[in-house]
Amino acid sequence: SVGRELDQQALETMHWHKTGALIEASVQLGALASGKADVASLRSLQQYARAVGLAFQVQDDILDVESDTATLGKTQGKDEANHKPTYPALLGLEQAKAYALGRRDQALHALRPFGDRAEPLRELARDVVERRS
Repeated sequence: SVGRELDQQALETMHWHKTGALIEASVQLGALASGKADVASLRSLQQYARAVGLAFQVQDDILDVESDTATLGKTQGKDEANHKPTYPALLGLEQAKAYALGRRDQALHALRPFGDRAEPLRELARDVVERRS
């Protein structure tokens, strides 16, 4: 994907395979281990995980533009220098921020059936888009 121009759907697919699948597996395995998982709850958790995974990647792209090397713990601007496809490059910085917030809201909505039991997952969804490194 480095050096290739991707549309938004292709970028989302790439990030789903990169981050989303790991988050989904973690969330669903936790639900299955509880012994209380049903098809509807697993579907909601899948929607949550996909939204959080995308929000994480979008925020990572935003931080690569806005943050500094010391805060990031990696070279700032590395994605652009390596011609990696990013959400800010594709959508613009402000639209990328709005997109990350939209994915957070989508994740929070997916957790509605779980009530207060899902508060740790809600915190994760909020933290993903509020992180600075």
